[in-house]
Amino acid sequence: MAQISDPRLARYAGDYKYVGGDEDIAALDRAIDEVVDQMNFFIRGIARRRLRAPNLPSKTVVIILENEQIRIERPGQPTVSAPADGSSITWRHPTDGDVFQVRHGIDDEGALYQRFEGEQSISRNRFVLSQDEKRLTIHTTITADRLPAPLRFKMSYERQPRSMHPSHTHGDQLGE
Repeated sequence: MAQISDPRLARYAGDYKYVGGDEDIAALDRAIDEVVDQMNFFIRGIARRRLRAPNLPSKTVVIILENEQIRIERPGQPTVSAPADGSSITWRHPTDGDVFQVRHGIDDEGALYQRFEGEQSISRNRFVLSQDEKRLTIHTTITADRLPAPLRFKMSYERQPRSMHPSHTHGDQLGE
């Protein structure tokens, strides 16, 4: 792997396993309910399902730094790679064909970020490492034209030994 210019990024590289348990999933459900309850009664059920399924935690998250790129892998979701310097790339979701401008980088507080900006929505993931670099919390904020308020939630992961790589394991999202 090639060197990454920003040394703050190196601390994020690794494999992480979901450890948030039922608590993080219940908090996601509560956050979805708070947003959906502001919507028309007739579309709440559909909105709830559309928001819940893609936002359930992945069993693992792998962050790979190579050739000035940040690649984020999650089983059951498309792998996303973008320049580490925060510059934007155009990315097409392989399943539904939606097009997004994607950015990866380090914010002013030293947290890794991932931003998807589409025609009707913006999704921001902020990856925050604990001081000892053993715990990763992913804070997500989704704003969309069809949502009456932003959806905000977080998921907790724990760093794993490098040998536990998702390419050697099979699995979908948790909670299904």
